[in-house]
Amino acid sequence: MKADVMPKKALRSIMLSLLFITLVGAGTAFAAEMMAGPTVGEGMMVGLKAVGAGLSLLGGTIGAGYALGATGAAGIAVISEKPEEFGRVLLFIGIAETPAIYGIAIAIVILFAI
Repeated sequence: MKADVMPKKALRSIMLSLLFITLVGAGTAFAAEMMAGPTVGEGMMVGLKAVGAGLSLLGGTIGAGYALGATGAAGIAVISEKPEEFGRVLLFIGIAETPAIYGIAIAIVILFAI
């Protein structure tokens, strides 16, 4: 039997997240377009910023979740056999959380600096 690379529940949640991000971006673009008045295209730019920020958050959190799942499972196995390796396992788990931090930083840059 072939093992699934990505479980069906994870794939479904990723697809629903992408749909939600797209709908929020479109709603933001529509609301900004209605409030902007005569300027054309300003609302679309705001909506695309929201979509870009959402995608960076989505990618960062999915990457961090996958890394934490693999690292955490291996770390628990190591700690159960050698409790003195707790500090090293904690360091590896901390490194695995960095994609989420980078995703948040990129989302902030997209929303406020561009």
